[in-house]
Amino acid sequence: MPAVVSPMGKLSQDGTLNRMPLSTGPLPGDDASPGCQEVHTLRVADVVMTILKARKAMPSATAATVSRARDGDGYRVLVSLLEGSASADGADADGGVDGTAAVFVARELGKDLADAFGDKDVFILQ
Repeated sequence: MPAVVSPMGKLSQDGTLNRMPLSTGPLPGDDASPGCQEVHTLRVADVVMTILKARKAMPSATAATVSRARDGDGYRVLVSLLEGSASADGADADGGVDGTAAVFVARELGKDLADAFGDKDVFILQ
């Protein structure tokens, strides 16, 4: 998988990270990689908003996969849209799912997102 480089959000004077806007990623068939977004804490709401925005470009999507992988001291979370029937076995945590909507690099996962993953590294929303 090619490396994805993006500008990191800037720290404000109070020490909080200002996140980059959520990306809808490329249109199906585009060769461009989706934007990589660096965030301090990734939450379920961030993932859901990404899926909703990406569905505008891929209205035929019937489900979304969310996968995580350790990335240094944090996580790389891939959000992808699926067409047809979804199968957790068909989702590839290394980015093998078509319809990638966003890639997040997060220092930590919010409790809500960590709970959604549980002891798995992939879950599907239908």
